[in-house]
Amino acid sequence: MPGTPDPVLGSQLLTYTLASVTSLVLVAVVYATRRRIARSWVPLALLGFGYATVTLSVWAVARLATDALPSGIIEDPLSAAGFIAFSFAVLAGFVVVAAGLYARRGLLVPLVGLFGFTELVWWSFLHVRGETDALGMFALFGPVLVVALLLAAVFEYVARTLWNRATRGGDRSMT
Repeated sequence: MPGTPDPVLGSQLLTYTLASVTSLVLVAVVYATRRRIARSWVPLALLGFGYATVTLSVWAVARLATDALPSGIIEDPLSAAGFIAFSFAVLAGFVVVAAGLYARRGLLVPLVGLFGFTELVWWSFLHVRGETDALGMFALFGPVLVVALLLAAVFEYVARTLWNRATRGGDRSMT
């Protein structure tokens, strides 16, 4: 079908599997390093930097390997550099916010959001030759996903706080 992106790995199943495994590995790394992340900002910054670097490398390698680099990258390299830098900041920021909220506040929604976000981003970055490049769509929807994560985390925090007050307050218990 015209305009439908093709999977770089040759199969939708293989692409989805790689995106899922990558998401699981990232969540496992956040879980395993949660105490270090809670104590210092350095592991958090390294995790965000590493994730954004690897993810944008996957996007670039997929396009270079299939000769599907967007024409705007070659025509206007200065704008492209700014666009990629913005995408890097959003990718790193998402990981830093999600991992930090999980490690420092014990919130689970950001960890689930991190899994879904990573799976979606990797799945879309491993598809080429669509009507719009995945990075172009990400620049628009990436910040929206960060805001959605923050709103969901605030909702979880408020719900937990209210639940704890209701259940640990003696005669004010809801049960």
